[in-house]
Amino acid sequence: MRIADFCWAGAGPFCTKLFSDFGAQVLKIESSTRVDPVRAGGPHKDGIAGINRSGYFASRNSGKRSVTLDLKTDQGRRLALRLIAKSDVVTNNFGPGVMQRLGLGYDEARQVKPDIIHLSMPMYGQDGPRAALLGVGMTISAVTGLLWMTAYGSDDPVGPGTHYPDHVANPYHAAFAILAALRHRRKTGRGMRIDLAQVESTVNFMGPAIVEFECTGREPRQVGNRSLSDAPHNLFRCAGDDSWCAIAVQDDRQWLALAAAMGRADLHADVSLRSAAQRLARLETVEQAVAAWTAQRSVADVVQRLQEAGVPAAPVARPDDLLLRDEHLAARGYWQPVDHPEVGVTTFTSPPYLVDGERVKLERPPLMGEHTDQVLREVLGCSDGEIGQLREQGILR
Repeated sequence: MRIADFCWAGAGPFCTKLFSDFGAQVLKIESSTRVDPVRAGGPHKDGIAGINRSGYFASRNSGKRSVTLDLKTDQGRRLALRLIAKSDVVTNNFGPGVMQRLGLGYDEARQVKPDIIHLSMPMYGQDGPRAALLGVGMTISAVTGLLWMTAYGSDDPVGPGTHYPDHVANPYHAAFAILAALRHRRKTGRGMRIDLAQVESTVNFMGPAIVEFECTGREPRQVGNRSLSDAPHNLFRCAGDDSWCAIAVQDDRQWLALAAAMGRADLHADVSLRSAAQRLARLETVEQAVAAWTAQRSVADVVQRLQEAGVPAAPVARPDDLLLRDEHLAARGYWQPVDHPEVGVTTFTSPPYLVDGERVKLERPPLMGEHTDQVLREVLGCSDGEIGQLREQGILR
């Protein structure tokens, strides 16, 4: 399968990366005249900036082939259409109308490939009363209410930033839509136009909260790391530098086990704390008692004691904990070393699923324009002379 990928930034490239990691040929069509902003963004290996040195870009574009075309030229657009004619899927996450203005919209694409699958994924879709509004993952988190829902309180709308719109809801919904369209084409021989509004996709990810409001008229409460049904259920600071553990008491037996592990006979004997409803009513008192105990102990000691007592507990892992000290991720081959011509060997995260029981082997991300000549030669049948002439004319940049 071949994808002509015009996506840039976050959600779109993450979607097409799912396909490149599993063996699809993904042609990342880009241009040095308007560089993918993620190429320019950090973190950069060794702190040295460069369009081929961004870890952020690398993590979203593994295994792709970079083809540079100046789409503002007629010849660049014609080459793009020729690539579309040789592809199964076309993807973009530009604002509404951008691909049409470039002459690369669905109508133009199906003229050269009648059964093409054409995915667009702007924030509010291609049409509708808010289609002209543009935004990225953080914007989507705000306008959908996700920032509000995940805040610790009404005056603290910190939320998850770009993570859920850009790395969960939108790329996976888009990938699923492409898979469904491919199956539809296999059964019917017909292509498909997919208009994925990222706001709608993210709202779908928030289904339980939406259903609760529709059924009850009540907005979900902001509880942060707490729970509406269990207590204590939160993160607690431990001894050490910015060291925290998660504790989630899920039934009354676990509460008694926690009180015993803390050596708090008074809490164990307090019948007014025997049920979750009672503990929720006195939540500040309960959490203060747990916090005072965890603050005097290392996170490893807290977690070991509580797990041995049957109380759900885990360390809050920092990046270096996951990369260097998590035995489970290491045993599963989750971290993969990938050699890159500019930054050397870098550690990448594998897809969290297996194929036929095997871990997917990642290929490195492309250098800007690295595969232009190869793709024009192998996919479009261009001669070296033609490629040289296109480069002299400034088309391949």
